[in-house]
Amino acid sequence: MKIFNNCIIVLLLLACMSCRKKEYPESTKEGSPVFNCNMYINGNPTTIEAGVNNYYMYSSFQQDSNGVYGFIAGLKQTDCAICPNSLQIQINDFKISAINALIQIDSLVPKNYDYLASNTASYYNVQFQSSYNKQAGSYLWNFGDGTTSTLSTPNHIYKRTGKYNVSLKIVGANSCESSITSVQNIGTFNYKFRTFIKADTAGAGTAINFSAINTQGNGPYSYLWNFGDGTATSTLASPTHSYQYTGAYPVTLRVIDMFNGDTAYAKYNSVTQTDVSSCATNYSISGVSLSANTLGLSNVVIKWVDANGVVYTSKNALQPGNSYFTIVTVQDYLNNINNERTKKLHVKFKCTVYNGSNSVQLDNADAFISVAYK
Repeated sequence: MKIFNNCIIVLLLLACMSCRKKEYPESTKEGSPVFNCNMYINGNPTTIEAGVNNYYMYSSFQQDSNGVYGFIAGLKQTDCAICPNSLQIQINDFKISAINALIQIDSLVPKNYDYLASNTASYYNVQFQSSYNKQAGSYLWNFGDGTTSTLSTPNHIYKRTGKYNVSLKIVGANSCESSITSVQNIGTFNYKFRTFIKADTAGAGTAINFSAINTQGNGPYSYLWNFGDGTATSTLASPTHSYQYTGAYPVTLRVIDMFNGDTAYAKYNSVTQTDVSSCATNYSISGVSLSANTLGLSNVVIKWVDANGVVYTSKNALQPGNSYFTIVTVQDYLNNINNERTKKLHVKFKCTVYNGSNSVQLDNADAFISVAYK
């Protein structure tokens, strides 16, 4: 009888446990929006969520006549052509593909992207030149715009005028590591003003001849050198400095264009001739040329349809300089309703969208979207 009672108790406990509400992970609860966008529209907080208020995430792609794929995400309500209060994001591939070719979405990676302008955008091809006082083993460039390179003399394309913190780290064949970071002005007008440092040992000992080279500006210039040893500075264009001790020193130079009032900076890792152990990484820019991105490669277009059905687009040459579009994460996702492969993206952006002379400001946008590819 006791065994029978115990069995009854066990069965009752199992029944209670089976009736208990099943707990799901937060991301898989029914009704939880996977795709959404939170942003400010002209200062007003706005949230769009797939699965709420008849909204849906449309993922698709298209290929233009030049063979460039555009990967598209749309947050809009179902069963409408020009849907009010809807958002569309198109991210162009970084390359040309054969018509109807199958592709891998390897162009969509966590980094910063530029907005496609309505006219032909001018890009800046910059040729970097590295230097190292020993046998180099590896190179790592950071161009200050979210991209890197492991080449010794890379050619990098900047898509916007601006000031960039460019750094280079070289690890020698003997594992000696040295880095340098300097601000570079890239572009036209004020952003064309640059300068670099040349250093030559002055015979035996610790004296080094410095000079400012490849200075691009209008002049006349004023100079301020800091030789990195805390003992002295100089206002000469080409000073000679004698270090008290053998070693490596971080030299900085500030050049002011007295005509325009512009400022350029340069840094240099100097090593005295008698120092045989220190390694020193340095770099310079050997050339800057203009090129046109006529195909809109790796560019982004954002469309916003307001409550009245008016379509606004970021495709405008007047896009403010503080606009940005960043892919934070990329991951594989389920096939869409057309059985096309998709990627889930976490993106953040800020831009101005235009309709003729009218504009709408989209600020602090944080979105989870899906794009399709074939």
